Formats: sequence, structure tokens, C-alpha cells
Amino acid sequence: MWRKQEEPKPSSGTSDLVVSPAPEQPRSLGAQPIEPGAVAGNVSKAISIKGEITGREDLFVDGEVHGSIHITEGSVTVGPNGRVTADIEAREIFVRGKVKGSLRGRERVQIGRTGEVSGDISARRLGVEEGAILSGKVDIARGEESRAGRATGTDALHPVPLRSKELKP
Repeated sequence: MWRKQEEPKPSSGTSDLVVSPAPEQPRSLGAQPIEPGAVAGNVSKAISIKGEITGREDLFVDGEVHGSIHITEGSVTVGPNGRVTADIEAREIFVRGKVKGSLRGRERVQIGRTGEVSGDISARRLGVEEGAILSGKVDIARGEESRAGRATGTDALHPVPLRSKELKP
């Protein structure tokens, strides 16, 4: 027969430590550009792709892409070493490198201070940091709630968005 092993009994004194999990870091309400280690797809500096990239998750491009990028539910970040000659369509687009082609962000497009865009931009929101270079047409689309307000005549409370304005560096 075998006998149940005795569990060590805690000794009284200062060795009783209570370990609690680290508090969860609060997340920012504003979306930040994706970093290479935290994404589902990563095109690094040493990679060059010619063709079509499609997917549903976030993509970080720090290499070279020629063709088209279509990410249905995620965001596309062009890193500081990224060189993209492609049309990009995604929920959010962040540019810190160079892009030649149209950008269609369903929610927003953000161009960082090291970003260069040569092409048309269409989004609900556009952010351009000081130092960024932008050449092309910009079309800021209204949200569905603004369109409903315009139909009922209450659109006076909403600012008029920029429509097809030519911007040159």
C-alpha cells in the first residue's frame, strides 16, 4: 500500500507572502500604429513582395511592396523603412515610410512625421503630423449618422468636411 504524502505546513512569521497579479495597463482610446512584434503579418526590411496582399488581420510593412494591399478588418502600418507602390485599403492606415498609390481607410488614415504619400486619400478621418509629405487629392467621407442628419435638416450642427482638395508639399 502507499501512503498520501504530507503537504508542507506554512510556518508562522514573515514568510507569508501574498502575490497578486500585476494590474492591467489601460489602453488608449485612440488607436496607435502597429509595432512589428504585435501584428499578425510582418513584411520586414529584407523582404520585397510583388503582387496582391489580402487578409483580415493587421499588417506591418517595413519592406518593399509593389501591387495592392487589401486588409478587410485590420490596419496597415507602413513602417519608417517601408517602400510601398500600391493601392492600400484597410480599416485604418498608418504611414511612417513612403507610399505611392491611393489610400482608402474606412475609419482613418494617419501620416506620421516621417511619412510620404503620393496619391489620393479617402477616409472618414485624416491625421497629418508636422513634417509629413502629402501630394494628391483628399476626400473626407462623412459617417452614416451625418448623412441621416442632412436628410432631416439637422446637418447645421456638423462641420462641413474637406472635399476633393488638392494638396501639394
